[in-house]
Amino acid sequence: MIVADRLTQLEKERNELRDDVAYLKSQSMRNNLVFTNIPEDNSTGSEPPEVTERKLRNHLEEKLKIAKETADAMSFERVHRSPSHPVHG
Repeated sequence: MIVADRLTQLEKERNELRDDVAYLKSQSMRNNLVFTNIPEDNSTGSEPPEVTERKLRNHLEEKLKIAKETADAMSFERVHRSPSHPVHG
């Protein structure tokens, strides 16, 4: 009976930890923006963050019609590509 009680306790702790991880993950992502279908030049193997940021600002201006001054004034903590199928263009 002691083993069964311990197993139940460990399962409960595991579920609580899963909930904690899900909560922390959602909190860490709350200020994230995800943009898709922005062309990438991956001929060098990986695109530097500076190039990605420049392309993002250009996308904001051209596709989302945000004024250049506004797009240029936006502050990004981090800009990077997520692993996926690249959109060439």
